Amino acid sequence: MTYEEVQQPKANELWGTDAVKRYDAIVFYDMWQQMTDKQRENFVRMLKDDGKGIVVLHHAIASYQDWDEYIRIIGAKYFLTPGKDPDGNPRPRCQYKHGVRMTVHIADRNHPITRGMSDFEIIDETYKGYWVSPKVHVLLTVEHPLSEKKIAWTHTYGKARVVYIQLGHGPTAYRNANYRKLLMRAIRWVAGQLQ
Repeated sequence: MTYEEVQQPKANELWGTDAVKRYDAIVFYDMWQQMTDKQRENFVRMLKDDGKGIVVLHHAIASYQDWDEYIRIIGAKYFLTPGKDPDGNPRPRCQYKHGVRMTVHIADRNHPITRGMSDFEIIDETYKGYWVSPKVHVLLTVEHPLSEKKIAWTHTYGKARVVYIQLGHGPTAYRNANYRKLLMRAIRWVAGQLQ
């Protein structure tokens, strides 16, 4: 697998161009807030109509706070400030904690991303208080008081496969062989290369 890093704001300029066609999948690992209306339109079309798969990692759940469609795209909402979830319920600002040791449970052992994997331990940052759509398909859970239970899931947005993985803050996560396997499989799955 090869990759190309494109930093913001250049990444958002790719949506709707021929340049994006050379990528089998797109991975988000940012917390960017700005996207023009035209970029949003192109991004939605790329997912819904073209079926370009995306993997959203860690703090990218907190991107585009003022764009409700992003919630539908990723299947969740992280609250940088107090607000209301899509169900209309008030939510406080989400919480996070660095360097937490936790056991990750495989919620679906038959999904191509997690097939053959066993529960594993990891030291990573946790998030607490985000909203998760009831329509997502949960892959990973944790039972930790500093974390939401659902920490990885799949769903579709139009023709696109979407994966969110809450893990991935820094070196301790990326040194974990199980996390690397999970990430590689997620990328391959959204690209349609893993059945």
